[in-house]
Amino acid sequence: MHRFKNILYVHDESSDVCEKTLQLAIDLAERNEGRVDLIFVIERKPTIISSSSLILLHERLLKWARKSLRELTDSVTVKVELRTKVIEGIPHVEVIRDVLRNDHDLVIKPIGSDDFMDRLLGRLDMRLLRHCPCPVWLSKGDSYGAFDSVLAAVGLGDPGKRDLDSAINKQIVELAFSLCAASNAVLHMGHVWFPSYLMAYGKSIASLKGTDIDDYVSGEKDLRQGWLDGLMSKAADWVEANIYDAVDRHTHLRQGHVGQEIAKLIVDVEANVVILGTVARSGMAGVIMGNKAEAILEQVTCSVLAIKPPGFVTQVELED
Repeated sequence: MHRFKNILYVHDESSDVCEKTLQLAIDLAERNEGRVDLIFVIERKPTIISSSSLILLHERLLKWARKSLRELTDSVTVKVELRTKVIEGIPHVEVIRDVLRNDHDLVIKPIGSDDFMDRLLGRLDMRLLRHCPCPVWLSKGDSYGAFDSVLAAVGLGDPGKRDLDSAINKQIVELAFSLCAASNAVLHMGHVWFPSYLMAYGKSIASLKGTDIDDYVSGEKDLRQGWLDGLMSKAADWVEANIYDAVDRHTHLRQGHVGQEIAKLIVDVEANVVILGTVARSGMAGVIMGNKAEAILEQVTCSVLAIKPPGFVTQVELED
């Protein structure tokens, strides 16, 4: 993965995969001759403790946080420039400000509990996925070069948005091939669709003949399968020829609810990581993710590498 050279590791003391996740960040940076910054954001909680006691408690908390980062860095094999920092504030805001301030190109964070969904939909994880302008990797303890299966979740997009989706899909596919090449993993490109066009007819759908509906569904399925196969073929123009030829690759077209079907596909192909694009809903750039991306994230059970489209602008701002 040649693009990630300035990585930000976000520490989560509640996770039991911190060491593995930090090592993943270090290995990525080493491959790309890059560096890794570690950040531990301490969020102050409302309290009724007296000011003198609060100051003492606060100093001890900061001391503990710095000690935690030292112990973490001592537990891994450091092969690159490594810098640590403890910051106070709102966690996702401070992380994103650090991304903006230091031009990080990847945020890596370990999940915080054995129950991935509970943690993924927690405040920090989901807010980073929604607001962070650079790719975000939520890791279950992945080891670089040790993937067996990578799922690239791609989307055809709505009319008028094909160029945007094409840009996102290109990034997804390039990253998927790069991960697979480094791990000798199998690449699975998945696309989920639902015949939502029929729903627009409402009750009048009953007046349509069964053959008309079947013809529409069959035609739409053929169109999307052709598009999916074409996207896989197009990847030959985006990645190096030796990588494209070496990677074992497959396409999967599923019909149904996007979140449910991607979750099933993750299980079926035993994916270690799913790569997907997250885009803001119209008129609310950087505030909330698109329906499809959020539906997937509500149900996945593997690590997630989420990317933003070109031109994405976060609403988090640097302090004056």
